[in-house]
Amino acid sequence: MEMKQKIMIVDDAEINRQILMAILGDKYEYVQAENGCQAVHMLQHDLTIDLILLDINMPEMNGFQVLERMNKFHWIDEIPVIIISSEEKRDVIERAYIFGAEDYIRRPFDSFIVRRRVQNILKLYANQKRLKQMVSDQIYEKEENNNLMIGILSHVVEFRNSESGEHILHIRMVTERLLRRLIQKTDQYQLSESDIAMITTAAALHDIGKINVPESILNKPGKLTQEEFEIIKTHTTIGADIIDQMISRSEKPLLRIAWEICRWHHERWDGHGYPDGLIGEKIPISAQVVALADVYDVLISERCYKNAYDHETAMDMIMSGECGAFNPLLLKCLYEISSELRIVVQGNLGEEAYRQEADRLAAEIMKKKSTPCSDRAQCMLESMQEQLEFFASLNGGIQFEYDHVSRLANIVNWNEPPQYRYSVMNIADKNCFKHLSQKDFHRLKDALDATTPENREFSMSIMLLQGNDYEWCELRMHSLWSELSPDHYIGAVGQLIKPQHVTSELPLLDGLSEGENADGKDIRVAFEQLKQIFDIVRLVDPAHNAVMEIDDKGILRQTDQHCAAFWENGVNCANCISTRALSQKTMLNKLEFTRRDIYYVVAKYLCINGTPCVLEMLSKMNEGRWIDANGTRFLLDKSRGENRKLFSDALTGAYSRRYFETYLTHMEGMECVEIIDVDRFKQVNDTYGHLAGDVVLRDIAAAIQSCIRSTDILIRYGGDEFLLLFPKMSEKHMLEKNEKIKKAVESIVFTEYPDFHVTVSIGGVCGVHPIMEAIHQADKLMYENKRTL
Repeated sequence: MEMKQKIMIVDDAEINRQILMAILGDKYEYVQAENGCQAVHMLQHDLTIDLILLDINMPEMNGFQVLERMNKFHWIDEIPVIIISSEEKRDVIERAYIFGAEDYIRRPFDSFIVRRRVQNILKLYANQKRLKQMVSDQIYEKEENNNLMIGILSHVVEFRNSESGEHILHIRMVTERLLRRLIQKTDQYQLSESDIAMITTAAALHDIGKINVPESILNKPGKLTQEEFEIIKTHTTIGADIIDQMISRSEKPLLRIAWEICRWHHERWDGHGYPDGLIGEKIPISAQVVALADVYDVLISERCYKNAYDHETAMDMIMSGECGAFNPLLLKCLYEISSELRIVVQGNLGEEAYRQEADRLAAEIMKKKSTPCSDRAQCMLESMQEQLEFFASLNGGIQFEYDHVSRLANIVNWNEPPQYRYSVMNIADKNCFKHLSQKDFHRLKDALDATTPENREFSMSIMLLQGNDYEWCELRMHSLWSELSPDHYIGAVGQLIKPQHVTSELPLLDGLSEGENADGKDIRVAFEQLKQIFDIVRLVDPAHNAVMEIDDKGILRQTDQHCAAFWENGVNCANCISTRALSQKTMLNKLEFTRRDIYYVVAKYLCINGTPCVLEMLSKMNEGRWIDANGTRFLLDKSRGENRKLFSDALTGAYSRRYFETYLTHMEGMECVEIIDVDRFKQVNDTYGHLAGDVVLRDIAAAIQSCIRSTDILIRYGGDEFLLLFPKMSEKHMLEKNEKIKKAVESIVFTEYPDFHVTVSIGGVCGVHPIMEAIHQADKLMYENKRTL
């Protein structure tokens, strides 16, 4: 049976919707929306609409506002819209077409014209989708065939070299992740999606030249002689020659990239690689990335001549330069994707569950008859993630996401400054729960084990170790279950916050103090204002589980609605925030879930006309309009202009002086403080110009960043002077870092200005407080060291 095409009719007049359905007949499936808001809400949850018939003049959200939303989320690219309206003004019609409408039909309309235009638009879009799918299938099949042949060739090499069958898989995976992180950090290399795909594919051929190297050398368990090493080195030129013979017959970009990778994946940033001794950016970016991916996987893999290193050791060896010099920017990218790579290492060490889960999900996806052929769902997910992060930052506390397959938890502590905010923990580590008492740990485990696909959430109060004392905190968790296999548990999300007894007022509630007897008319006026901020504003009586309302005369009345009905649980809410606000006569906030949505809830105790009740203000997450419980944090951030661009130095990528001055109080307690100054920087500017000076500062900052931890803070303090802050570091390790930084700076090759080299002077102190005194002493030591030059 052929599936009916689905048409959404958006009109505030029911008679108009009925007329259109009668004209079009029963050959279509219909979805009705009474206004623009309802239509947008439906679109957020339904990706299968084939056509929208849209009115212009509607309450709450008009037709043009709907079109604006559809353009914002790129829905207009996939769902055609026909405007049906009584508006006849030319500028209105032109505006509809500009906003992306496919057609415009004026009322009163002719039934034949409506049917024909709907059929034409649906037929046109259906044909376009079929063509897209055909092209997509052909491209996919071609790529699969290419990948299959490349895989066969590369596995021949692996077989001769006794390497793990996963080596090529890992090389491609690490290569792709490095490239994607690289394009997020810079547009210097102008890499397109096509470039990333070709480099990732060609990476599999990096060692194809080993097919001509004797197996006795490839699989020798001991150290190679110099003569044997020279033979091994020839695999780069042999591989390039193999590809070169193919290029002579076919000028394909993929072959050119494969040639670059084969020949130069053993070149190094400082020119100490082979076969050609290329320096810096003279090495194509494709070869640079594959070289780094290759080194990482060789370190973490077992070979006939060595055991496998763990992930942390491999990272330390690469970052310290033991494996040769690499592009500092790529080293930074590698460091930033470290947590992703750790999962792969765990898979190699026996985490079979991860691989089984991946296979299971892949099999389930392949069973589906069709998959979305656009990036619409991805855009929605990215938008949702951005809104969630914004909301969580306002709500504070500790947010975490646990993945049951990898056994890793991503943790975001919104109470910390940005440099300390993000961390990844392995729950198998015994230190992961060291801040919990044994009793609370078992309570948490039992509560999580008791969740089901039908009952996913729970709240509990726990004691959390803060310094030497335990403090009460509120924990809210939501277990996650596979959509494709509902009984399969995949992880959990949650938030940990301290109980918030808010005493400050929302600006719109001035004069409505908790302890006073408020007038119902005043509250009714405040309602209308609050509805401009929050999605839902209501009065509840938690003692009787009832929703309240105020009539036109300002009289408070109880309705027959159950206050918990909105949350779709049919019973009283667990850990009800309004009950607590009522009993404590205060204002509180929390995160609350329905089955589909997440709300930020503010509950404020009020006494209206002598009757105690609670004012609830709810903001739905996917609308992105969030405000803290008392408005303070939102207003403060806006007034201070807190923006990442303002806190980052545009030239070097380090933190700016403004960042340091804004978060000065968070910097107190740093164990080690250093001042780094570029030697003879004035001569560089005077001799080569300020453009050269900018290049020097940029590359020095990148070199310093490649030597420090993610928890360390590099700040461009002024001109050619950098401030470097180390939390939790001994003086011995600080001095070792200094030497590492100096060597990294001295080894910089300025490709634009190959004639000069630079050095830096460093002054550092440990255990000196407050921080401004530490900076003063470090600056003094730096100038003393500079005078010895």
